[in-house]
Amino acid sequence: MKSKASIVYDEGIALYDFGSDQEMRGDRFPRYLKLLESRGILDLERVSLVKPKSATIDDLLLVHSVEYIDRVDKTAQEKGFLDEDTPLRTSTVHAAKLIVGAALKAAELVANREVDIAQAVGGGLHHAGRDYGGGWCIYNDVAAAAKSSITRHGFNRILIFDTDAHAGNGTMDIFYEEPKVLYLGVHQDPDSLFPYTGYVDQFGKGVGLGYTVNVPLPVGADDDCMQSVIDRVFKTVARQFNPNIIIRNGGADPHYMDELADLGLSYNGLRMIGEATVDVASEIGCGVVDLVCSGYNPGYEEYGLYALLCGLLGLEMDLEEEITPKPVNDVLELTNSTIDDLGKILSDYWNIE
Repeated sequence: MKSKASIVYDEGIALYDFGSDQEMRGDRFPRYLKLLESRGILDLERVSLVKPKSATIDDLLLVHSVEYIDRVDKTAQEKGFLDEDTPLRTSTVHAAKLIVGAALKAAELVANREVDIAQAVGGGLHHAGRDYGGGWCIYNDVAAAAKSSITRHGFNRILIFDTDAHAGNGTMDIFYEEPKVLYLGVHQDPDSLFPYTGYVDQFGKGVGLGYTVNVPLPVGADDDCMQSVIDRVFKTVARQFNPNIIIRNGGADPHYMDELADLGLSYNGLRMIGEATVDVASEIGCGVVDLVCSGYNPGYEEYGLYALLCGLLGLEMDLEEEITPKPVNDVLELTNSTIDDLGKILSDYWNIE
């Protein structure tokens, strides 16, 4: 039986745009929806398009402090900056609230068993912490979806599977001492990419020890590397944790054509991530919330998101790579060595083979 799915999107999310001098532009989202329409995805009987509501103050307070929310509003009114790459405008903040609302709606649809998979377009703003933002992330919709799954839907085992090329420092920080949320991040080596964190020896604190799992990948890590991470870390840890819900976030930036990151995944590799997420969820018997946003090469971004969705929906992917990436020596060996180290570090918490 094919999974029932919802795409959660509002046109106002296209206003999540930081200007022509920044790589994070909002036109990727209508391009992605147009691609889904042209490929017939939205015509599938098992796929529905759902419009979210904007997040309220109470929604934002799930993960952010009132002082931070006030600072964001004031900075936007003054046309200031969260950090040097994140200018704030009232339109962008409004779009950020729609993105959080979309993530919360996706979590609600999955928690209530209305669908098996809910993809919130524009989501995955994982660099925002409780009291800070940056890296084009204003509010953390990933954390909001996880926290709402606990406080509003009664779940006590939330697995966040973050496959963005950049480490999810905000999400990690928010849940670093929280045993109800297992944060599993797969990202490029923190020595080589913003936000320069997400090492294997960062694995939680206090009662949250073991509930943060970071898998840094070497520059050039390809599909085989991601397959090894999926088989040896994601699937094995997920089975042991037995989550009530899986929240996956991350977009197209692990693709080898991305202009900001230096990983080597193909479209097939991105599709594999979506497929593996659903396979594990089906085995465990839980639903999937999928949050997609990232990718920094116009003309490739929407196709990377489409590849992920094809994996989630179990669809054949009618995409071809324009060029063949050059293989990087020893990346699989380095990846497996990292996983070996991770298994030793986390041996008191998870059996990673």
